[in-house]
Amino acid sequence: MKKFILLSIMFCSISYGQIGYWTAYNFNVKPGSEETVVNLFNQYFGNNDLPEGITITLFENHFKDAEWNFSHQVLFNGSLDAMALQYSAVPTEKWLLFREKISRHTESHNSFMGEIDAAFASGDPSEFPIQRIYALDVNDYGKWISAYQKFNSKYNNPDRLTFAGNFTAGQKYEDGNAWIVNGFKDFKGALGGYFKLPSKYSDEELQKAYADRMKNGGERKLVRGFLRIMLATYTY
Repeated sequence: MKKFILLSIMFCSISYGQIGYWTAYNFNVKPGSEETVVNLFNQYFGNNDLPEGITITLFENHFKDAEWNFSHQVLFNGSLDAMALQYSAVPTEKWLLFREKISRHTESHNSFMGEIDAAFASGDPSEFPIQRIYALDVNDYGKWISAYQKFNSKYNNPDRLTFAGNFTAGQKYEDGNAWIVNGFKDFKGALGGYFKLPSKYSDEELQKAYADRMKNGGERKLVRGFLRIMLATYTY
């Protein structure tokens, strides 16, 4: 059964191992067509069934660099079986018509895909529509994701959603091999970041735990970052 949820997040969880898979399509909306594109997404994804377990999320790319300067992003995510079923389905006439209408108002930028390996959140997922994305080059992915999980299993803030994983296709090697998404309830949280959020832990304890995470996670380099705003989510 399909659910239609505006201003929601892809998913919410406490934490798990291999959570799922995702594909992202980045594109530019032609000036003056922003509302039309959102309406076309609502009309199609709000009235057509996709495989159970698939979530489609539409974002505006708000703060961006010179290369990842696309205006919008659509993200598909789900289990391996659900994603495989989605991509092996024969295109319907409704889908082809939707693609044709969207193409009148957009220009493709790039696309990539990856895996979701850990997620931590509390509260309703619709409370975290402002998201900061980081692409990193990590020396040892296993050490890095283990340190991320250990820290966030105890210290993730209730006012933040965070999830992480890796890229598997579409990105240039210099753009990194791992990523983190941090979701916040508002721009105050997103601008201030994790350490500006109210916490039941002392600053001294948080700083020590974070330093341990950095030490145990191995070498890493931040190579890219942007901030996106969720516009709509469609969960099946």
